[in-house]
Amino acid sequence: MSEWYGYIGKILEVDLSSGKTRVRELKEEDADMFIGGIGLAAKIMFDEVDPRVEPLSPDNVLVFMTGPLTGTMVQCSGRYVVAAKSPLTMAWGEAHASGFWGVELKKAGFDGIIIKGRSSNPVYLYIHDGEAEVRDASKYWGLTTVETDLSLKNDLGDKAIRVAAIGPAGEKLVRYAIIASDITPDGPRVAGRTGMGAVMGSKNLKAIVVKGNGQIKVKEPEKLRSNINRLLPYILSYPTTQLYSIYGTAGEVEEFYEYGDMPIKNFTVGKWDGILNISGRAFREKDIVKAHRACWACPIHCWKYVEVNNVKGRGPEYETIASLGSMLMIDDPYYIVKANDLCNKYGIDTISTGGTIAWAIESFEKGLLTKEDTDGLELKWGDKETVLKLIELIGKREGFGKLLGEGCRMASRSIGRGTEKYCMHVKGTEMPMHDPRAFKGMGLQYATSNRGADHLQGLTFRIEQGERVTDLKIYERYDRVSYIGKGRVVATMETWHEVLESLVICKFISIPPLHLAGMYTLVTGRKKTLQDLLTAGKRIFTLKRMFNVINGISRKDDTLPERFLKEPLGEGGAKGQVVELEPMLNEYYNYMGWDENGIPTRETLKELGILPIVERFMNNK
Repeated sequence: MSEWYGYIGKILEVDLSSGKTRVRELKEEDADMFIGGIGLAAKIMFDEVDPRVEPLSPDNVLVFMTGPLTGTMVQCSGRYVVAAKSPLTMAWGEAHASGFWGVELKKAGFDGIIIKGRSSNPVYLYIHDGEAEVRDASKYWGLTTVETDLSLKNDLGDKAIRVAAIGPAGEKLVRYAIIASDITPDGPRVAGRTGMGAVMGSKNLKAIVVKGNGQIKVKEPEKLRSNINRLLPYILSYPTTQLYSIYGTAGEVEEFYEYGDMPIKNFTVGKWDGILNISGRAFREKDIVKAHRACWACPIHCWKYVEVNNVKGRGPEYETIASLGSMLMIDDPYYIVKANDLCNKYGIDTISTGGTIAWAIESFEKGLLTKEDTDGLELKWGDKETVLKLIELIGKREGFGKLLGEGCRMASRSIGRGTEKYCMHVKGTEMPMHDPRAFKGMGLQYATSNRGADHLQGLTFRIEQGERVTDLKIYERYDRVSYIGKGRVVATMETWHEVLESLVICKFISIPPLHLAGMYTLVTGRKKTLQDLLTAGKRIFTLKRMFNVINGISRKDDTLPERFLKEPLGEGGAKGQVVELEPMLNEYYNYMGWDENGIPTRETLKELGILPIVERFMNNK
């Protein structure tokens, strides 16, 4: 293509084993079929690695990718994605982050980065205006994410650089280590799930620094601006948008609790008086939240800046409030701020941290874990001091933290004794903080999501709360505790969310799908109908599914912990409910063009144009 709009048209390849870098041209056919973001990342993964690769070996590939909307004037378009084979799921892995780092990468001259090999010593990558250097990072090894960010800015003499870094947990290969970016002064944006920070650590890569002065070209800027201005009043009037503007995602604590959706005591309790102490309203009333922050081109400002007890930076999101609060029966907001800060500095995912600790506490309570296993620590619900100690042990991978750093699936398999029953995970990824007994479609979404239990893959609970997306032919309201019709809804929403993660754009902003298809065309000059984008979304989701199929995943893995299938809660908004998964799976597989075992049919692969990509691995399986 002679000139790119929206895209930069270049991808940086870095071989850490040799220290060499080279620039690849983005292929027009790849952009056409896979859009960008997670779509291009999935295509690159199949091009570069055998899906059966060992996740923490030099042969795994780590991909950072932006999308054609990243860094444009389109609202909330500051996101980027990270993909690799996951050390947590042992199959497909991906994580997403917001902020400004992805925008800066494009301004520095690249749509994405492909990282191969392993350096013999700690290094960081410095990317600036089309150039890239692999530099020694020995002095930064062992530092927290915050210390790394501040030290690099000081040493490079430039506070305007954007840094994506791992903390000690990533260095020590905690299986749910994160990558933090835009770390200071307002607190990090986090690529949190499936252990992408551990893959980065396995390569001895401490950080990626980006700085650029380039421009991101838009094909029809005036028409795009007009479109955005017309949509803005609609976006700002949306109820969830208004709630996030005031409280952030923490504003949904009370509502989710009333639905019976917010997990309490490792998903075993339906009611708890402590909820009001850790709601978004409580954080405001206690003067913990000091300011509202925004990512690139964001009119919402859902990012909450906090200052309390020597902690300054990112305030806890809903998922963190639940995972480190209600899941563990702790209702102290000051503790949650501290726990969140520790996780961010050490570089660990708060959802997996809370889920794994909850597994340990319940197993200890049942007598299946003992003080001999925990290095003398007594584990009990509501003990915030012990939880803070456990977070430090995980972050440093010391003592009992070595086991917890494996994630609850691998830890429970290591311990045995029946502890597996108390690990709330799907495909190795700890459950997000939404109880599928309250929203049955979310149960199906958890079961089928490619990176394991994932609330963001389709945000199906929004439909089950009453939203209708007519552009996606979701016209009627769906009963949240019914399984009827959920297969089609989940398949549709998962497909659409692949489009969002490929464009790449924030899921908290409510741009109607037809308008977003128009924005893509105005940005890139590449005409795509909504149906074109949906076909690409299905192609991308199916390609990632095939990555998992090659790793042995099938219907047997598209399931939920027994707790959600057979154990109803005795009280609360989801009282008496269990998830009727099997009939939803049947409908879902049929809609996606998969066989009864959850394997995409050859006809589906051919129709989507990805049979040549996956066939060589299928034949050798």
